[in-house]
Amino acid sequence: MSRTKFAAVGAVAVAAAVSLTACSSSSGGGGSDSSSGGTVTYMTWESNPTNAAFDATMKSFSGSSGITVKREAAPNADYAQKLASLILAKKAPDFFWCTPSQAQNLAAEGLLYDWSKKMDADTDLKASEFSPGSLDLWKTPKGELSGIPTLANTYGFFYNAETFKKAGLEIPKEGWTWDDLFADIKKLKEKDASTTPLVTQWPLLDATEGVSAYSVANGGQPLVDSFIDTTKVSADATVHEGAQRFVDAIAAKQMTNPDYDATNAMAAFSNGNIPLMFGGQWLNQMISPNKPKFDWGYAPWPVGSAKNVQPIETNGVCSPATIKNPDQTWKTIVYLETTGFNESMKTVPVAPIAYTPGTKGYYEGLEAQGGTAAASIEATAKYELATPDKFNTSFLDPWATKEADIEKTSWNPMLEGKKSVDDGINETVSGIEGLIGK
Repeated sequence: MSRTKFAAVGAVAVAAAVSLTACSSSSGGGGSDSSSGGTVTYMTWESNPTNAAFDATMKSFSGSSGITVKREAAPNADYAQKLASLILAKKAPDFFWCTPSQAQNLAAEGLLYDWSKKMDADTDLKASEFSPGSLDLWKTPKGELSGIPTLANTYGFFYNAETFKKAGLEIPKEGWTWDDLFADIKKLKEKDASTTPLVTQWPLLDATEGVSAYSVANGGQPLVDSFIDTTKVSADATVHEGAQRFVDAIAAKQMTNPDYDATNAMAAFSNGNIPLMFGGQWLNQMISPNKPKFDWGYAPWPVGSAKNVQPIETNGVCSPATIKNPDQTWKTIVYLETTGFNESMKTVPVAPIAYTPGTKGYYEGLEAQGGTAAASIEATAKYELATPDKFNTSFLDPWATKEADIEKTSWNPMLEGKKSVDDGINETVSGIEGLIGK
């Protein structure tokens, strides 16, 4: 999917959720008081195999807790719209999968339950054991905890080790730098002029958020003062430097441009036709079944000359503000974090968990997969999640969905050489300032 298409889909989904819920309230459907076993309902956007794994672990929890847990069906294609209609009809489940952006928007409308007191009082789910920075994504400007982080995405580079070795290059690994990245794709292009060495399967690396991270890692300032509650936008010389490096790499066909269609990228990588592919750890589920006939692995986000800054992105669970059974729901969420994810991700290792004790199952699932590739995915996940300094992979303000339009009209044309770096960045800065003002 091209960056433009991806951004448009995300914008429609989140905007639909916010617009439908802005004037409504939720009843927290199906709840009962905390003195009985009762029923807790939840909804996910996961695949059928992953949902089957959740069903199995929740069945076990129901047997031991006396709480009946029911998963409500939600087609992946229209999850945000369905969630919005349920909240509007006051039939939302007791907790549901959500993104930080959705959570921040819904919480701003007073539509989500604040879990901060439960988190502070609980001894089974400890805030100190979440990956650094993960809880911050779910804290509102008012200090509320709008959701609990769960599945944590990592972002890095799937590499063809044999192609790197033939080019006389070291295999990417923990601690490799931005200089290494740009030098490597230049060398790979020199070795094989017919290939585009770096394919961006996911729109982050050279997006505004990625270049902002480049700046921070190399001694500069971020593009915005906060990705959660932005009040100031500016682009220093290091932001310009980072953008220029990507512009030059795209012009030299060392990496794909923003409109690259990544639909077939996983198959191409699996067949040995892509030396380096940027994306999230979940792509392992699409690559491994192809059984590539070469050594491959997964390396983390590069470090800079000044510091190591790694991406932080978590999905999570949220509850409607008027939930009737917070005690039972919290108990179910705690089970999910401490036990449920360990059991389900061991069966279907899609992603690590932001709550460190709850991610053992994911690593065990990778270890069962075996091989150096799975080992490198596990090592990269542990490395990125444990890194103290993080950067947000997306804006979380209510206006964030409209930022995609700015990337489409100002940022991406700059990357493609259709605008100068100065013009592209200045237009992007002024565009975001305009969104903040509104």
